Amino acid sequence: MAWFRKTEEANREKGPQSSESRISEPQLPATAEREAEKEEDDDQAESDLTTPTSPSKETGLFNSRFQGLLAPVFTCFKDDDRRSLDVRPINRYAEWLRSQMISGVLINGVVGEGPMMRVRERKANCEYWQRAAVRHNLMIMVQVGGAPLPDVLSLASHAELVRVSGVVTLPELFYRPHNVDQLVQYCLNVSSRCPTRPFFYYHMPSMTGVELDMVEFCSKAEKCIPNFMGLYYASADLEMGQRCLRFGRVVMLASTALLASGLMSGFNCSSLVVVNIRPDLVHRICDAFDDNELQLARDVQRELNQLIEIHTHDCQMEYWVVSMKNWFNKEFGSRQVGNFCAGPARIIR
Repeated sequence: MAWFRKTEEANREKGPQSSESRISEPQLPATAEREAEKEEDDDQAESDLTTPTSPSKETGLFNSRFQGLLAPVFTCFKDDDRRSLDVRPINRYAEWLRSQMISGVLINGVVGEGPMMRVRERKANCEYWQRAAVRHNLMIMVQVGGAPLPDVLSLASHAELVRVSGVVTLPELFYRPHNVDQLVQYCLNVSSRCPTRPFFYYHMPSMTGVELDMVEFCSKAEKCIPNFMGLYYASADLEMGQRCLRFGRVVMLASTALLASGLMSGFNCSSLVVVNIRPDLVHRICDAFDDNELQLARDVQRELNQLIEIHTHDCQMEYWVVSMKNWFNKEFGSRQVGNFCAGPARIIR
C-alpha cells in the first residue's frame, strides 16, 4: 500500500479536519460575475458563462504534514473559434480523479493554460472547481501567476475569498527577478492578498527563465511571508529540491520523469500531469517503492517515461501541453467513461 493510500485511509478515520488546525476562514466571496462587471471588456464571447454561488464549505487546507498525489488538471475548453471555457465536464472530471485515489488538484497552472486565460475565466474556473472539490473531498490549489501584477493580485484576492486549499504563483515573467530578494518581495506582495491561504512558489525555470537558489529562497521566504508553505517544484534539479526538504515545509515534486528518484530522495508529495492520464502507472511506482521493490519502481518509471516520449517526442516545450491534452482526450475516448472530454488546447500549434 503506497504512502498516499495510507494517508487517504487515515483521513477517512479522522473525519473532517478540526477548526483548530485550520487557518481562520474569511467571509463568503462575491461571484466571478461581479468581478467581471468591473472589467472594461466589450467582448461578449463569454457572455453565457455563469459561475455558481460560492460554496458554504471549504476544502481541507494544506499543512506541513501533507502527503499525497495531486493532479495539475487540464482546463476544459469548447471546440469553437474562441476555445471558450467549458465548465460542464468539471464535476465528472473531479469525480473520476477522486475515484483514482487522487488527493487534490491544481487549477489554472501551466498544464491548465492559466496564462492563456482571461481573469474572469480563471475566476469562474476556480469557483466551479472549488464546488466540485467540496463535493468530492478534494483539495484544490489555484495558480494565480503568469499575468500582469494587478491581475495576479486580483486572482490572489479571489482565491482568498473562495477559500481554496492553497495558492500557487509563478514569478513575474516580464520583469523577471534577478536575485532571491526580489523574488521574495514579489511573493510577499502576492501572498498578502491571500493571508489565510497556504502559499507556494511555482519553481519552473525551464519555462519562466528564473533560475535562483530555492534553498536560499525558502529560508528567506519563511522569515517574512507568514503563510508561506513551500514549493511547487517543477525542476529537473532534484539535488536542489532535496536540499529544500525540511520539517514543516511542503515541497511538491512536479516532474513525472523523476517520480521514482524523488520518492527515493524523500519527496512524499507529487503533482504530476500524467496522473490525469495513466494514474495506474503512477500508483504502481508508488506501491513498488512502498514495498521496497526498487527495481520494479525503476522499470515502471522507465515504461511511463517511454509513453510520454511517444506522445510528445517531436514537441517543443511550449507545445508539450497540447500533446499531453490530446493524449488525455484520446485515453478517455478509448475508455468510454461517459460523455467526457477536456476539449482542445487553447495554445495553437
